[in-house]
Order: sequence, then C-alpha cells, then structure tokens
Amino acid sequence: MASSEPAPMTSIAGIILAAGAGERMGRVKQLLPYQGIPLLQHAVNAAVASELDSVVVVTGAFGDEVDAALILDRATVVRNPDYRRGNMSSLECGAAQVPNAEAVVLLMGDHPDLGEDVINQMISLWRDTRPWGGVTSYRDRIAHPFLLSRPALEEAVATGGPKLLWRMLVADDTGRVMRLSVEDSAPIDVNTPDDYQRLLGPTTET
Repeated sequence: MASSEPAPMTSIAGIILAAGAGERMGRVKQLLPYQGIPLLQHAVNAAVASELDSVVVVTGAFGDEVDAALILDRATVVRNPDYRRGNMSSLECGAAQVPNAEAVVLLMGDHPDLGEDVINQMISLWRDTRPWGGVTSYRDRIAHPFLLSRPALEEAVATGGPKLLWRMLVADDTGRVMRLSVEDSAPIDVNTPDDYQRLLGPTTET
C-alpha cells in the first residue's frame, strides 16, 4: 500500500472516492472483475494516465483487501475510517491529502468507463477559465467528473451533508459553476447487480 502522507504542492489533484460498502451490490464492488482487472483499477488507471498533478484514492470498506489489489503507479491511498458517513467524509479525507492543490477533480471508483480524455478536458477547463466549480454535461445527464476550486472544496468540507455537491454544483444558479459538454453518454454508475450486468454486456465476462 502506498504512503498516505500528504501530496506535495500541486496545481490540480484528483480524488477518487472508493470507500463505500456497496451494500446494494452484495459483493465487494471495488474488486468486481471488468476487462480482466478490478472495477476500481479502471478509475485509478484513467486518473494516473491523465494530466492530474497528483491522485488520491480514498478507500474504506474492505480496505485491506481493496488496497492490496490495486496497482497504484503514482497514486496514493488514504483510508477513511468513517466511510459509513458517506461520500462527504471520503472527500474530507482526500482533501486533507492535497492541502496545496488549487483545485481537485472528483472521480468515482465505480465509473470504470470514464476515460482519461474526459478528465483532461476538465483539467483544461480549469486551466483556461479557473471557475469556482464545474460539472460534466453528457448527452443524457450530468455526471462526474466534478471540479472543485480550492474555495469550493473548503466550502464543501466545512458544510457537509447529503447530496451537498449536487446542490452546490449541479443545482447552482449563481453562474459560478461551468459545464463541460461531452458528446457521449455518461459512464455507467455501477451500484447494483443490474448495473454491473449492463456494464458487462450480454457476451462478456460474468
């Protein structure tokens, strides 16, 4: 397992949230096989292949098992002991590891089809315009990655609460949140066995 020491000074960091117990799945969701590697490994691979300056993976449930299965490359892992409080507690853990980042790209460990290209587009949005926040607008819906500037990240961590990021970013009506338009369908969010089967398709591994 990689060190969980705070990352060095960076411009833009990636935080992958992967601490949940996946109770609706009935299995260790992070380690479900997909294209020959664990589900979570796809998110890690995309993040480390992107132009992010640093990558933090937040694990929690089944932590020892999940951490041992990952090939981290330049990513680091931090364990969230309070993962049952939800994603905001994991964001708080991840944010503590990148105290000098000017912004973070927030990624989900159960979106294995999200590629580095979309992450890089969000990084370009940050570098070009420096918005307070950003969301990705796909053809069918709003989804991750989300972008949080340092002020937005600090506000999120200080406020907490369920569905906070959706309220802060997606439902924002102040004009301070930019939308990155992507001409593709949103990545599958793998939360249930049906989601997983949809990801695998009719002729792939089970």
